[in-house]
Order: sequence, then structure tokens, then C-alpha cells
Amino acid sequence: MKGQFISCLVFLALSAVACGTPEAGSQAAEAQQLSRGAGLVALSDDSTPPVSSTFSHPNPNPDGTYSGAVSITITATDDASGVESITYTVSGMHTGGATVSGATAYVPILTELGQTTITFYAKDGSGNYEPPQTLVINLTVPPPSCTEISLRDFNLFLTGDYNGGHDVEGKVAVGGNISMENFAVGHRVAEDDLDNVLVAGGQLNISRGAIFGNAYYGDSTTANGTTTFYRGELAQGAPVDFFGRSEELRALSSGLASSRATGTKRVESWGGVFLEGTLPGLNVFHVEASVFARAKYLSITAPANATVVVNVWGESARFSGFGHNFSGGIDQTGVLFNFPDATNITAYGYGFWGTVLAPNAHVDFSDGSWDGGMYAASFTGNAEGHINPLRDFQFCGGGVGT
Repeated sequence: MKGQFISCLVFLALSAVACGTPEAGSQAAEAQQLSRGAGLVALSDDSTPPVSSTFSHPNPNPDGTYSGAVSITITATDDASGVESITYTVSGMHTGGATVSGATAYVPILTELGQTTITFYAKDGSGNYEPPQTLVINLTVPPPSCTEISLRDFNLFLTGDYNGGHDVEGKVAVGGNISMENFAVGHRVAEDDLDNVLVAGGQLNISRGAIFGNAYYGDSTTANGTTTFYRGELAQGAPVDFFGRSEELRALSSGLASSRATGTKRVESWGGVFLEGTLPGLNVFHVEASVFARAKYLSITAPANATVVVNVWGESARFSGFGHNFSGGIDQTGVLFNFPDATNITAYGYGFWGTVLAPNAHVDFSDGSWDGGMYAASFTGNAEGHINPLRDFQFCGGGVGT
């Protein structure tokens, strides 16, 4: 209606000029004054304030917090007289503020951990102010990046040599030389998983044994008619990246060693070692190697399907003649013994119930067994390897994982 009224006035004024009436000049002037007055009336009728909104990058976490630097953009709209300016103030971990001409304002990037409050409003061309709004940004420590850990590819993995092996139920990969006689390898490997059952990066010196899958050697082999391949065949080749895998294992061992303890440890004077974890995910313990050298009994308590990491500290470690007990639901498939700085591990008359990660250590192990995986630098002895592979788990650093 306001627009039609103004148009009629303008039309009448123009008509008067076109007709050349004596009053044409004065009528035209009056029409222009009326038109300007109507425009002022139209502006004064705009009593609706603008509407502003915010956009944040990146998006918030599921709990509403933010991780890392956050940028905030404020935009406003007004369909009548347009947006004249946006005003904002910043308080909390960051402080400041500004009035910015136009319909868009960029708040300086927020980087300080903690809570920052942004108060903002817009003003339109008619002088209408939007009621102030607030946006609260809670900046937290970025969640750690998590890695899926899998130590189930081999029953025995060594970067160096393997001497005196007797019976390994799963797969064996050795970066150096293998020397075995009167042995069996891979008899519990699934029939559809026969590749890399026995791999020697160097020499494969074997006799009077049984192999239940494909075997490979890098340099030479003494395999003869006394070695029987029940499933698979022998070939020369290098199917395993020993260097790449060993680097991964060292990095993993170091990362696990830096994790904070999340369980409780109790060492009794008579030789009892009690480790208790309650977390459904990763339970971490730190134990000096000297504790196991004089141990008589090891008890590990943790929930079913949890993962227990026992970081064993010391350049040299010895295990002999003491028993294990599991409770709470944990079993061999959830236990990892990590030796981050060991260069020598000696064990006899003993059974490791779990997987051993000792990427820098030579292992001298006879008259015993391990139930899981053995990942080390080299190995001498007739200890048996049993298949009870460690369940995959997530490691996020700092003792966090699932």
C-alpha cells in the first residue's frame, strides 16, 4: 500500500508537467515533497530488528565441546532497511570485541583452552537493534588419535635368527637364519591360510620335521627328504617386509611404555605379584624386571574382553618356575607383556600366558611355552609356541584404549 501511494503521487506530478498547466511546476514540487515524506514514513514503519546467526568451524564434538582452534562467523539479515552493522564482545579465555559494518563479522580465531563467551547483536538501517545473543565455546584438549593394534600375524616373529626351535603351532617369520630339527611348524594353522607358514629371510636349515603350509627362504636351504610338507610347498622368495614390521613393533613398544598406569599393582615379600585392572578397555601396568626374577606367583585380574598391557622394565629379564592365575574374565588373548628396553630375556621351566613384545631383545627360552605371539629380535631354545593370538585393540596413547 505504501508503494502504491508513492507511485500515484509521482504519476500525478509527471502528468501535470506533461500537460503544461500553469500550476505544473508547483504541483510537481508538491508531489516530490509528498514522495519524500512517504519514504520517511515507510522507513519509520520498519520496526522489525535484524536477525543474526553464527557458524563455527570445525563442528563441535558430540558433547558440545570443541577440539583445536575454532573460527566463528556472525551473519545477519534484514529484509526491510538492510543490516547496518554487527557488534560483538568476547569474554572468558579470550577478550575483545568490535562493531563491524555490513552483514558479516569474523571473530578472531579462538585457541585458548577453556570457556569463551561471545555476545553479539545486529543493527539495521532504521536503527532497530536485535536483542543480544550469546554463544559459548568450550575448547578442550584434542582427543588423541587412536591406532588399531594387531599382533596376530605370526606365532613367532624375529628380525634376527631362530635356533633350536621345536614346535610352533602357528606361523613363523624370521628375518635372519632358521636352524631347526625334529620340529613341527603350522599344524594348527587354518587350511585356507597356508601362505607364509615358515619364512626365513636368510638361510633355512631344517631337517626331520613337518611343515603345514608354504615355506620360503631368502638365501639357501638344506631342506631335504626328511622334511615333510603336509600342506604347501617350498620356494625361494621374500614375502615379508621384516624392516617395515620391526619399525612398527618398536614404535608400538615405545608408545605402550609411555602410557600411564591405569591398574593397581601389589608385590608381596613372599613373591606374589598381583595386577588388578577394572577398565573394560585398556589396563596398563608398570613392573620392574627384578620383580619377576624373584616372583613365585603372578595373578592378573581384569574384565572379560579387556586388554592388559604389562610393561616390564629392565635391560635384562628372567622368568622361571612360577605360576599364573587369571580372574575377572581375562585370558591369554587379552594379555600383552611389553619389554620396551630389554636386550636379553631368559626363561626356562615357564609359560608366558599371553603375547610377548620385545623388539630389541634376544630371547633364550627352553622347557616352556608361550600362549600367543612372540615378537623379538632373536630366539634360541626349544620352547613351544601355542596359538592364542592377542585380540586386536585400539591404542590411543596415554593409557587410553579399547
